[in-house]
Amino acid sequence: LFFVWALAFVGVNAADDSLSDFSNDLATDLGPLLALFGEPMTKQYLSESTTYLDYFIFAMGPIGILTAIVSAIRVCGHSSLRAFVGRSQEGNGTVEAELCTSTSRDVCELFNRGGITRVLGRPKILELVYLPPSENKTDSTIGNSRIHLLRDYLDQLRPENPRASWRRANGSFWAILGPSALNPPNLSLNVGIVRQGDWRYVSVALLGFLLQAGVLVLAGVGTTIMCSGLWACAALIGQTTVERKFERQTGDETEASQLIWLQPNQVMGDQSFDPFAFFEKPDEPLQTWTSSKKNLDERFERYTFLAVPAVLI
Repeated sequence: LFFVWALAFVGVNAADDSLSDFSNDLATDLGPLLALFGEPMTKQYLSESTTYLDYFIFAMGPIGILTAIVSAIRVCGHSSLRAFVGRSQEGNGTVEAELCTSTSRDVCELFNRGGITRVLGRPKILELVYLPPSENKTDSTIGNSRIHLLRDYLDQLRPENPRASWRRANGSFWAILGPSALNPPNLSLNVGIVRQGDWRYVSVALLGFLLQAGVLVLAGVGTTIMCSGLWACAALIGQTTVERKFERQTGDETEASQLIWLQPNQVMGDQSFDPFAFFEKPDEPLQTWTSSKKNLDERFERYTFLAVPAVLI
């Protein structure tokens, strides 16, 4: 009997050792995968989020909790909080280039080998709109020229003009666009990011909500507070910018238009950028043109003191 008991004990120990080795190997193998979906992916998602639905999706799939906290402090936090995370001497341009969608006199976007790069500096790039000849010979309020600077064209639009190919989107921030030197073209929002149908984002948000609702039964109020804090961190970062949008109009009397971006050869900082031209595809026209501008409010500092502890609780 003692011999049988000894064999069983040895077998259990061997099984425990095998299970321990398996769990250790699994953790070691999954480590790089978890790191891959950590800080870089979180920063990229936050830097491309512009709507409350985007923030909700991020809250339902928190892949970088600490990154979200630090990012919110970097963008909106008080100087004491920035010092706490070691970012007290960080410039605003670096934060904007890394975490925001906006462009400014310090931050710009340039075409770089088929992609789009956000860098510090003032770019040389033209954002144009081409209006092809129309059979309708009625006078235009824009002028006789068929190629315009896009910002001048959009600033002169009138809501009562049925022939205008663009109109301001509902709920869009309203202000004069101003010179491109102070607010360079947003290439990533208009060219780099292919906007999918709203139903895709709603489906992802609902799926994430259902999954988190299942966890909610086990995790209780903690998950709710954490998700709320993550939503607040993402919203604080996203709401430091305001977007002005124009939607393309369609109709028999609407004049056709084509957007063009021209970039000469230039050196920005320590990087060289090749000349590049991007023409809007006639068969796949851009439906919404977006311009993002920094609009940091002092209230966000107070909100950061509430959002960060909510995630840490």
